[in-house]
Parts: sequence; structure tokens; C-alpha cells
Amino acid sequence: METSHYKILYETEKYHWWYAARRRIVRNLISTYFAGKKNIRLLDIGCGTGELLRELEPLAETFGVDNSPQAIAFCTERGLSNISVAEATNLPFPNDAFDAVLCLDVLEHVKDDNAALKEIHRVAKPGGIVIIFVPTFNFLWGKSDEVSHHLRRYRLGEIRRKTNQNRLKVIRSSYFNFFLFFPILIARWLVRLFKIPIKNENEIGKGFINIILFKIFSFEARLLRRFNFPFGVSGLIISRKPD
Repeated sequence: METSHYKILYETEKYHWWYAARRRIVRNLISTYFAGKKNIRLLDIGCGTGELLRELEPLAETFGVDNSPQAIAFCTERGLSNISVAEATNLPFPNDAFDAVLCLDVLEHVKDDNAALKEIHRVAKPGGIVIIFVPTFNFLWGKSDEVSHHLRRYRLGEIRRKTNQNRLKVIRSSYFNFFLFFPILIARWLVRLFKIPIKNENEIGKGFINIILFKIFSFEARLLRRFNFPFGVSGLIISRKPD
């Protein structure tokens, strides 16, 4: 990810529609799969500037890693602890350490995504839950992929297959960001067609537009608790490490 993006992320992720609604999805999933459970140890791989970890602190003992020292510095500014610089393919934790492992929009950055999935399997406890988000469909490639240094976007079947191959049993998979799929597709095509200069897509969706997009995505987050979607801008994989 470009260095300048971390400062933008730190300043915008609390209220930006995409990050705010995505955090709601994660909280819903944690509440669903760990209802009534205490003393949960949770690892966020690629924790970025840490707003998600901050919101999850009441639900679990949280740990975070990111390969960017700048991102970890922003986490420290948020008052977070248990954070460190590390690669997804070389996690500084013992085997069977975490009840929940989050890998949210990270695998597309990793050259060897299978190696990252092997590490996730290693640090998850037997019976532990792994939640993976990835961007989907190469034809949706946009400015955010460029500034974030993405190597790929996925089809849901591809990431589901890789997850299973690395001994993490997939128990649910779905696309999401379904309702905004066509608006985002059209917007990205228009940007490419007319070569509209955009430094960062976080610049899009401020003020009233941000409120509208957040309401749409939040409505979808509620539906995602019960339904899977046939396509979307992102993909969700929930897996369990076998006992």
C-alpha cells in the first residue's frame, strides 16, 4: 500500500461508509460465531490503522499485525496494544493461539497467498473461526487496487478452494457489497474510459453521499446475517480449523 494511503485511512476510516459498514459486518459475524463465549483471543492480520481492533476490544482480547510500520504507528496513536509489524506469511505467534483470525482484504496483497493461509491455519486454535474478505472480479479493477498495491482480485470459488486446500474447512461463503455492485462497476469504467484523475477512492463519498452509501451498505449487512449474495464487489469466506 502506498505510504500516503495510511494517513488518509487513519483520518477517514471511522466514518467512511465502506469501512464503517464493513466493521458492522465483522461485529455481526463475531457475535454470531462466539455468542455467549468469553476469553476470546482474536488476531487481525493486516490490521491497518486499527479502528476495527479498537471496536472489537470489548468483545475479545485483540492482537494485530501489519507489514507497515506506519500502520502500526497509527494503531499506537489510537491507544492499541498487542500490535506488531509482521508479514501474513510469517506470524510471530505460537501454534493454536487464537479462537478467531481475521484476514480482511489482505490476501490480494500477498504474493504467495497459499503460504498466508497455511500460517492462518497454524495460529488458529482447533475449532477456531477464520474470517476472510477479498476483493472480487478482475473487471472491477480500480484506483483503490492500484494505491493499495493489489496483486489480484478473486472469484469466490477460487478463494473457497484455496481455503479448503489449506486445511481450513469452509462453512460459509458469499459475495457482499451486492447493492452497490453496478454503481461501482459503472463508476470505475467511466473513470477508466475518460481517464478521470482520482488520487484515492476514499475521496469519493463524502458528506451526504457518504451517509446514503453507509445506509445502503448497512442494510445489506443486516441481510448478510441471513442470506448469501450471488455476486458483489467483495467476497466473504468463513472457515473453521478442524478439531
